[in-house]
Amino acid sequence: MNKAKKRVTIKDIANKCQTTANTVSRALRNDPGISAVTTQKIQQTAKEMGYIRNGLASAMRSSKSKLISIIVEDVDNPHNSMLIEKMDCILKDEGYDIIILSTQANASKKFRMASLSVSLFVDGILYFPSIDDKAIVDMLKINHIPFVFVERGVDGIEADIVRCDDYQGGVIAADYLLGFGHRSFLYLGGPQKNGAQPLRQTGFVNRLLQCGVQPSDIAVLDEETVYQSIREDRIMDILRNIKFTGAFAFNDQIAYHAINALRYEGRSVPGDVSIIGFDYIKGALAYLQPLTSIASTDMGDMASRIVSLLLRRIHNSDASYVTEILPVSLHEKESTVSAPRFT
Repeated sequence: MNKAKKRVTIKDIANKCQTTANTVSRALRNDPGISAVTTQKIQQTAKEMGYIRNGLASAMRSSKSKLISIIVEDVDNPHNSMLIEKMDCILKDEGYDIIILSTQANASKKFRMASLSVSLFVDGILYFPSIDDKAIVDMLKINHIPFVFVERGVDGIEADIVRCDDYQGGVIAADYLLGFGHRSFLYLGGPQKNGAQPLRQTGFVNRLLQCGVQPSDIAVLDEETVYQSIREDRIMDILRNIKFTGAFAFNDQIAYHAINALRYEGRSVPGDVSIIGFDYIKGALAYLQPLTSIASTDMGDMASRIVSLLLRRIHNSDASYVTEILPVSLHEKESTVSAPRFT
C-alpha cells in the first residue's frame, strides 16, 4: 500500500540543508541574525522543494492570520459577488487575504462556516446574516472574533452594520411607478429571513397607500411563492392571475425571471408591464438586458465602509458599535414606461 505523501516541512528543509529547524524558520523570516549566505541557501532550497508556509501554525503562534472570512448565503447572486470583489481588493491593499464561505441559506451550514472561521484563526469576519442568526453571532462574540454585518442585521444583536436604505428604496420605486401613471401594483418578495426584505416591501407598500392606492390594487407575493414558482419554471402561472402594470422586485434576479416569463408569454416589458429591480447588477454586467433598478449610490463606497469598520473593530475591540445606512438611487433603464391606457 502506498503511503500518503506529506507536505514539505521545515524539518525536511533542515535535513536537506544539514542545519536545524530553528535556523530554517528564522531564515525563512529573513531574521537578520542568520547570515545572508545561509538565508539565501535555505530560501532557495525551500523554493526548489515546493515549501509552503503553514499559515495556521503561524497564526496560532502569533494570534494573527491576516485572513478575513466572508460568510455569505448566496454567492451566486451577482450583487454579492461584485461587493465581495470590491471588499477583497481593499483588504488586499491592507495586507489581508480572504476566504469565501457559502452557506446556501442553510442554518447548520452557517454554524459550520462560522465555526470553521474561528478554527482558522481569522482576524475578522464579514457576515451576510439572516435575522435569526443570533446563536451563531453569540458564538463569534464568545470567541472574540471581530465581525461586521453586511447589508442587514440580526434581531437582538448589537453590532457594526453597513447597509443601504432599503426602506427608502421601496419608496423610490413606488414614487417612480406612480409618476408614470400606474395604478395597479405587484411586489415580488425576497427571503423573509433577509433583513432587507421587510424594509423594501414596507417602503413600497406604505408609499402606495399614502398616495391613495387602494389595498386591493396592491398584490404581494411572498418568498415561498416567488422562489418555488421560479424553481419550477411556472412563475407565469402566478403572474397571469394578478392584475398589475407596475411591479417592484426584491432584487434584480427576481425581476429578470419575471421579465423573461412575461416576454415568453408574449407580454411586452415595458409596453404592458413596467418592472423595477434592486441591486443594479447591470452596472457591472453590461450584457444584461436593460432593467430599471435601485441600488446603493456607490458600491465602492459601501465596500470601503464595510472594510473600514472591520479594521476598526480588529484594532479596537471596545469601540462603540456603528450602523451606517447608505443612500440609494434609481438607475433608469428601458423596463419602465407610462402605464398602458387600457388599464
